[in-house]
Amino acid sequence: MKTEEENMLYIKKYSGFIISIVIGLLLYEEANYAYTYRAATAYSDHMIYRLILSMGSGSSGWNGILFPILAALPMGISYVREYRSGYLKLRLQKMSRKRYVAVTLIQNAILGGLGLLIPYVVYCLHLYFQYGTKAYLNIKEGETVIMFHPELAASNTIAYVCLLGTFVLLAGVTFATFAIGISAWIKNTFLTLILPFVLCIAMAILIPDNRFDLLLIFTPNGYAWASVPIILIMSGILILTGIILFAVGVKNNEK
Repeated sequence: MKTEEENMLYIKKYSGFIISIVIGLLLYEEANYAYTYRAATAYSDHMIYRLILSMGSGSSGWNGILFPILAALPMGISYVREYRSGYLKLRLQKMSRKRYVAVTLIQNAILGGLGLLIPYVVYCLHLYFQYGTKAYLNIKEGETVIMFHPELAASNTIAYVCLLGTFVLLAGVTFATFAIGISAWIKNTFLTLILPFVLCIAMAILIPDNRFDLLLIFTPNGYAWASVPIILIMSGILILTGIILFAVGVKNNEK
């Protein structure tokens, strides 16, 4: 039988998951609306163009810059809530610390990943039914917005959409894990949400080599020279850092 405190924490967790999905979808649709009615381009007749432009950053599509926050919304801040409410002690009485860490990290990764992937899939379906894939897809260098494996985009649209979706899922898992890791140390919901975002912006500004731009984990189409191995290494480092920070933080906070 769940206590009232447990029920409230579950409601907040899944409310964050739903909010993340809704905001993500609204950001995609806002970008699509902007290109349809405010800044129509020569690329507007193919779903891949719309998708790439909507996954950009800043004014070309806010998902491409706000995704670290959306990934942390479902469960990245759950540890802070459990710690502050005292519910964490109750959970650790019912299961070992190692099991708690493992279960929490897995749930967090799943919700963070799906929180980004679901709006992406829904938006892709919208684009497919509205624009389709029959229009000519220009992949000439210097004349296209498709810089990441443009040949695949031209030859197999569905495979290309699935490829980009894999990176979207990876981004959700990566930043959800990193967020919950730092949450075990700072114990502040606002900072837990904002610090992964700040890290992305700081690295994009301070590191001149764009190959190490963390925003590429979400959309590797940002640069023609985006390297999949480097993206996987950056993601792996953030995931491993998040796991270690969370495991050690939970252990220290248990004392």
